Amino acid sequence: MLRRVLPLLVWLLAVPLPAAQPGPPSAPEIRPPAEPVLRFRVGDDPRWADPAHDDSAWQIIAPRELPARRGIYWVRFRVRSQPRPPDGLLFKVVASYDLHWDGRLIGRNGRVGASPDDESPGFVDTLFQLPPDLLGPGEHTVALRMSSWHTGFPGPTYGLLLARGNFRAMLVERSRTALLSVMAVGAALVAAVVFGLMWLLAGRRRSLLVCSALFAVVALLQALQAWRWLYEYPYDWHYPRLLVITVLATALAVLLPVFLLVHFELRRRRAWVFAPLAGMLVHAWFSTPFYNGISLYACAVGFAVALGVATAAVARRRRGAAVAAAGLAVSLVALIAAPRDFLDQAFFLSAGPALLGLLVTVVLELREERRAARRMELTAARLETELLKKNIQPHFLLNTLATIQEVIEQEPRTAVTLIDALAAEFRILSRVAGKTLVPLGEELDLCRAHLRVMSLRKGAVCELAARGIDAAAPIPPALFHTLVENGLTHLAPRGGRIEFDLRADRLAVGVRYTLTARGERQAAAAEPREGTGLRYVRARLEESFTGAWSLAGVPVPEGWETMIEIHSPAAVAPLREAAPPAWPQPQPQPASP
Repeated sequence: MLRRVLPLLVWLLAVPLPAAQPGPPSAPEIRPPAEPVLRFRVGDDPRWADPAHDDSAWQIIAPRELPARRGIYWVRFRVRSQPRPPDGLLFKVVASYDLHWDGRLIGRNGRVGASPDDESPGFVDTLFQLPPDLLGPGEHTVALRMSSWHTGFPGPTYGLLLARGNFRAMLVERSRTALLSVMAVGAALVAAVVFGLMWLLAGRRRSLLVCSALFAVVALLQALQAWRWLYEYPYDWHYPRLLVITVLATALAVLLPVFLLVHFELRRRRAWVFAPLAGMLVHAWFSTPFYNGISLYACAVGFAVALGVATAAVARRRRGAAVAAAGLAVSLVALIAAPRDFLDQAFFLSAGPALLGLLVTVVLELREERRAARRMELTAARLETELLKKNIQPHFLLNTLATIQEVIEQEPRTAVTLIDALAAEFRILSRVAGKTLVPLGEELDLCRAHLRVMSLRKGAVCELAARGIDAAAPIPPALFHTLVENGLTHLAPRGGRIEFDLRADRLAVGVRYTLTARGERQAAAAEPREGTGLRYVRARLEESFTGAWSLAGVPVPEGWETMIEIHSPAAVAPLREAAPPAWPQPQPQPASP
C-alpha cells in the first residue's frame, strides 16, 4: 500500500510552494501600493539626509539586496502620503540604522559603526511614530544611515521590509500576531507534559514518549516564534533564532511519521518511510536560502510522509488510523496553501487538524486499553469467585469431613492435625483472596497448607520444595496454589509421594518460575484442557503484568512442568506493604491406612 502512496506524495510535494521572501518573517501589516525604489551609496556624509540632495547617480538596488558587512552606507527612498497619512513606520531589518524623515532625525536603532567593534546591534523590529508636523500630503524622503556587521546570515545580502500604518493600530497588531503562537505554546506544552507523565507512570510505552517529544517540539517552535513579538531582541540574535526554528521544524517532520510507525506498529515499513523522508528533507534545506521557506517545506514533507504512514495503517485496519489520516490530509492542504509567515499565524490553524487527529488516535487507544483492563479485572474477579467456590465446594468439604470422621475413630491426634491444616488453608485463602498481589512467601504458605490437607486425605506425602525464591517478590494470589491443585488432580502418587519443585531464575528483566510436579501421570493428563484453574492463572497474570508474561506447560518423564516468565521489573521488586506473617502450621503426617 505504501509503495502506491509514496509516488503520489512525491508528486504532491513537487507542486511549488508559495515562494518564501528573504528577510525576517513579518506580521500582518499595511503595505504601500508598490515597493519604493531604493538608492544606495557606500560612505558616510550627513548631507545625504537632506531631501534636496541629488541622489540620481546612486546605485538602485532591490529591498532584498542590501549588502552585509560593508561598513557604513546610506539608503534613500521616497514615499507618498495620502490626504490622511499614516503616522507609524515599522522597519524589519537585521541592521543598525539612523532614520531621517525629510531631513529630520526621527530615531536610532542601535549604533551605526564603521567596524564590528564600533557598531552596537539594534533590534530586528522597530516601530517609529512620525511627528504630526511631518505628516503633510505629498512626497517624503526617507534616508537611512546603516551598518550591518553582525547579521549572522551566511549570505552577502539581507532584506529590508517597511510597513506604514496607524501607530497605535500597529502596536495592537504586534500583540495580535503573537496571540495564536502563545495559544499553541500553552496547548502543546500541556499535551507534552501529560503524555510525558503517562509514559513515566503507565508502562513506559514508546509511542507516548514520542508523542510527548512531538508536542514539546511544537511548544518550543511556537515559543521561539512568539518571542519575536513579545520581546525585542538585538538583530544579531535573529539568525540563531531562525536556525533553531528551522531545526525544530525539521524535527517535527521526522517525529510525525516516527510516532505513527511506533503507535500503529508498522515495523516493516520503516525503510520505505525514512529513505524518502531523509531525501526530501535534505532537498528542503538546499532548495531555498530563506529559512521560512525551509521550515514550510520541511513541515509539508513531514505531514505528507506521515499521511502515507497513516494511509498504510488504515489499510491494515489499525484503530484510530482513519482519524489520523483525515487530520493529516487537512493539514497538508493547509500547509501547501500557507503564506510566507505561516509560523506566525497559519501554523496553529494548519497543523491543528493533524495534531488533533494524533490526540484522538492516542485517546482511542488508551480508552480501548482501559476497557480491556476493566474486562480483565471483571474476569479476574469472576474467576477468583469460581476458585473460592472450587475450594469450598461441597464435594471437597464432604470428602474432607469424611476423612476427618474416619480418622477420628482410628487416630484422634491425626484428626486434630487434619482439622488444623484445613483451618490454616482457609485462613490464608481468605486473607489473600481480595488482593491483587501478595508476597511469594505467603503464596507458598498457602500451597503448603493445602498440601498438608491433601497428604492426610490421600494417605500420601505431598510436599513442595522451593529454590532461589525471593519471599518478598510480588505474585498474584493463589497462582501457584492453582497449579499445585491441578497437579494433585492429574497426578497419582508414585511410591507414596507427590512432590512439587518450584525454582526461580532471574532474567535480564523479570523472573522465570518453573514448577515441576512429580508423580504418576494419568491418562487424562496427557492432553490437558484449559479449565477454570488455568483461565484464572492467565487472567491474574494479565491483570498484574499486562502483556509482559508467558505461560507454558509440557509433560516430563517424572510428571508435568509449568513455566511462567514475567518480563517486568515489578516482578522482582518487594511489595510496599509487608504481608502479615503466616500462621504456624503443624508438620504433615500421612493418614493411617
